[in-house]
Amino acid sequence: MKNITMNKDFAFLFKPGDYLRDTQCLSERAQVAYDRIMCEHMRNICITQQQLNFFTKRLTEDEKAELLMIVDKIDGGYEINWVAESIRERIAYSESRSKNRMGKSKKHMKTYVKHMEGDSDSKGYNELLSKVVSKNNIELPDGFEKLILEWLKYKSEKGQSYKETGLKTLINVFIKTSGGDKKIGREMLDYSMSKNYTGLYKEKNNAGNSGSNKIDPKRTNSYWD
Repeated sequence: MKNITMNKDFAFLFKPGDYLRDTQCLSERAQVAYDRIMCEHMRNICITQQQLNFFTKRLTEDEKAELLMIVDKIDGGYEINWVAESIRERIAYSESRSKNRMGKSKKHMKTYVKHMEGDSDSKGYNELLSKVVSKNNIELPDGFEKLILEWLKYKSEKGQSYKETGLKTLINVFIKTSGGDKKIGREMLDYSMSKNYTGLYKEKNNAGNSGSNKIDPKRTNSYWD
């Protein structure tokens, strides 16, 4: 993705619910890095690898792994999904108003959906999943292969993809959180897609306590090689 520099007065809509959802399981130093990346989004909609390295240079490998369970890898860099989407919506709204003032009214706003090259076909998803499952001796419960492939396609359509380590973590925690139950797995998938979440989540219970429902970040090696 091209690194788009924002106008210095251009802001995004802060969403406390999304912020708390992302940061509730982060360690203190990982959350500080998250906050700095969030602020950098006001200047650059895409965070480059160099910028990410700068923001995370004082983090341990475990803390980096925590952060990268929340920050999405996209074509050309990284982004906090809900922040980037808010910026895109404001860009689209601003452009629409500008065109309307010039007499070029339109009934719909632009969308900015990027597709990762080479990851848009089902063959690519199957090969990645098969490789990770085989390499790590993972036993997928009945029906989970279809659910995971559907999630990979959904993420690819949003311009996001997994490395092998990240996908292995996602699969293992998805199985653990759902208890290997296909019905629960389907509910998690549908809920997370409907909320445009960056990861797979269970729906909050009636008491509003989502602490046990979120897929906790796993302590893994660095997600960038």
